[in-house]
Amino acid sequence: MRRSLILCAAGAVVAAGVLAASPANAAFRVIQWNITKVCQIYAFGVDGPPIPSNYRVLTGPLRSYSAALRAKDNLWRRGRCLI
Repeated sequence: MRRSLILCAAGAVVAAGVLAASPANAAFRVIQWNITKVCQIYAFGVDGPPIPSNYRVLTGPLRSYSAALRAKDNLWRRGRCLI
């Protein structure tokens, strides 16, 4: 019983470390869906490529979500995005 509790605790620590490290490796980009022209912030480093693949990448990799939000706002102000 004690051994299984120790293994569960160790697994939780490893899982928490993986989850905490994921946003640091995220490469946020603003993408635009081809059909609707709606823009979305997407974290390629965490999720992999979006599905379906009918999108266009509008920005390069951005370090933070707030930087991606500013980029999306600028694209919207210039009329490149609907939302």
